[in-house]
Amino acid sequence: MSAILKRDLEKTVKELLQDFPCVVLLGARQVGKSTLLKKVLPNAEFVDLERKDTLEMLSAEPELFLREASLPLIIDEAQFCPELFPALRVKIDEDRKKHGRFLISGSSSPQLLKNISESLAGRVAILEVPTLTWSEAFELRSSKFYDYLDKPEKFINLKALYKLEKLQELALFGLYPEAFLKRKKLASYDTWVRSYFDTYIERDIRTLFPNLKLDSYRRFIKMLAFSSGELLNASSFARSLDISQPSVKNYMEIAEGTFLWRRLDCYRENAKKRLVQMPKGHLRDNVILNYLLNINTVDDLKSHPQFGRIWEAFIIEQIIKNLDQRLYKHKEFFYRTHNQAEIDLIVQGRFGLIPIEIKSGLSVKREQLIAMKNFIEEHNCPYGILINSAEKVLKLSEKIYQVPVSFI
Repeated sequence: MSAILKRDLEKTVKELLQDFPCVVLLGARQVGKSTLLKKVLPNAEFVDLERKDTLEMLSAEPELFLREASLPLIIDEAQFCPELFPALRVKIDEDRKKHGRFLISGSSSPQLLKNISESLAGRVAILEVPTLTWSEAFELRSSKFYDYLDKPEKFINLKALYKLEKLQELALFGLYPEAFLKRKKLASYDTWVRSYFDTYIERDIRTLFPNLKLDSYRRFIKMLAFSSGELLNASSFARSLDISQPSVKNYMEIAEGTFLWRRLDCYRENAKKRLVQMPKGHLRDNVILNYLLNINTVDDLKSHPQFGRIWEAFIIEQIIKNLDQRLYKHKEFFYRTHNQAEIDLIVQGRFGLIPIEIKSGLSVKREQLIAMKNFIEEHNCPYGILINSAEKVLKLSEKIYQVPVSFI
């Protein structure tokens, strides 16, 4: 396996550069943004704003810097220089029709999105760089599953891409590129994970939110790990941490804005039943989750009380990454009524409204699909999907397909 993993997003970024003057890549630290920047524009000037001298120069006179820079230009870690964005708008507006001039990255900064929206609206394409997809990790062609979402009758043509044991290994070690490559050397892997989490708290959060109580936030993230995949009760968090509910909501926004946490709201359009009001969420990559839960082996993972929720989040992230990579317009939700009828994932896009139920076992009882069947009828969905550990695609009913996890 190569030391530098090929990212499927490379093609997507190149296509966006043909249609926009500026493309912005966002994402957590260590997901491979800098490597991707250099792969997309290998001959472009590269400006790293983590270098203090470069940052000082650009911050002092951003208009002059952009005027004299050769194009195309790469600017890495742009969140450190808010002065850049108004100057970039002026430079882009000199020739709005000239595309592919700027490729920018930014890490772990809700403020960065605000700067972009205020200064560069309509001038940029924004794309998140996530941790690896399964196909990138195994250096395989990605599944046709996502291309068939608007024609599910073609699911029968899908082929198994992964062995279940290998997916469980991914669920254990996570999909940050460097951590994934270190997984064969456990001492190096453990050191990387511990350092990553400490750096996230002590450097990224301290820098971005200097007035935040880091000890409380660290304990909050640990509580999130134990609550991953569950409904989020802000008052319960507030009591346990001895902080206010507004502080809890602020912490949740920070965790989400720094790409550590994914929030899912309950789908409530055309609601005919009483639905839960609380959001649901999960840690977005198992690297941090398993570290905080002290899960060290595949056997630990499979026997853990939270395995079902961990496996569910692992699959949800795979689906979202692949939809994003293809630039599909989509939104994600979960669904739960007060009578405990629940669906793990609702995906809404040009392909329709699709309920997805996720199970770790080989089979499912018909009564376990009642909530999905009712949801399909009530919301006029084209079909629904059961993802499990079976070995072949099946049509379980007129509008419900079984697609094994190894096929997606």
